[in-house]
Amino acid sequence: MDLTAAELDYLYLIIAAETPLRLADLAKQMRVSPASASVMVRKLQRAGYLDKLPDSTDGRSILIAPTARCGALEAEEQSIYAETATRMASALTADELLDLDRLLQKACSSLEPPKT
Repeated sequence: MDLTAAELDYLYLIIAAETPLRLADLAKQMRVSPASASVMVRKLQRAGYLDKLPDSTDGRSILIAPTARCGALEAEEQSIYAETATRMASALTADELLDLDRLLQKACSSLEPPKT
């Protein structure tokens, strides 16, 4: 894989959106300036991971969408995660898997923003 962690963060967010994002919305969700988001989008577009589309509701805006190459990357990552999970599960007993699941859920819940 030839992508940095920051580049993957952008791609994961765009994939998770399920619909094309406006550049301004992408910047806001990434917590960066629109200029920074624009630089990253341009880089990922040149690498073939993103497309820029016209926004039919706002002629001044562009929409950012994943390409087929981005989809292939997502499929490859899911395959790697599934293989890794299978290998890890085969090394643990049923009780250890339950403990691992409980501990991971607890750890992940601590990362969620506080409810207000």
